[in-house]
Amino acid sequence: MERMGLKVEMERMRMWSAGNRGFSLIELTVVLILISLSIALVAPSLSKFSKSVELKACSQRIAAILRNYRGEAVNRGKVYQVVFDPKRIEVRIQSVGEEGEEGAGEKKDGREIKTYKLPSGIQIKEIEAGLLQYPSDLPAIEFYPNGGSNGGKIIIDTQDNEGYRIKVDFLTGNVKIENI
Repeated sequence: MERMGLKVEMERMRMWSAGNRGFSLIELTVVLILISLSIALVAPSLSKFSKSVELKACSQRIAAILRNYRGEAVNRGKVYQVVFDPKRIEVRIQSVGEEGEEGAGEKKDGREIKTYKLPSGIQIKEIEAGLLQYPSDLPAIEFYPNGGSNGGKIIIDTQDNEGYRIKVDFLTGNVKIENI
């Protein structure tokens, strides 16, 4: 009987070890190829998603700058110009009007200057602005102490032609962002 129990025990051990041998090299290779293919397919879409998020954040930042300086114009009783430079890919803010007025920031020819550089890969595609009270070499949107502006539209996009249109109402100075 003891011999019978030993035989059963040995048979169990043999069956257990036969089913638990592990994975073959071919199985491991197939799994690694499938994982690498899935990563290769997902990576470009993640990059495009990242650019899309960066473009949206940039458009929101420009809209926030416009809203901020509309508020500054009302609060301080000054005229502010938000100047768009498509060649340098930047947005500059300057107060215009009386040369003797005080202001924080860098002074250049009696004007307060602040510059915001846009991220690489994002471009200022189109700028439409109304007539300016104070002349500027570059397209600009002015905000007046009464809350109004000269109005305009700015289109920013990437090389992939996806973009946003930022609208500034001339009467109220309100800023809106739209998908293109």
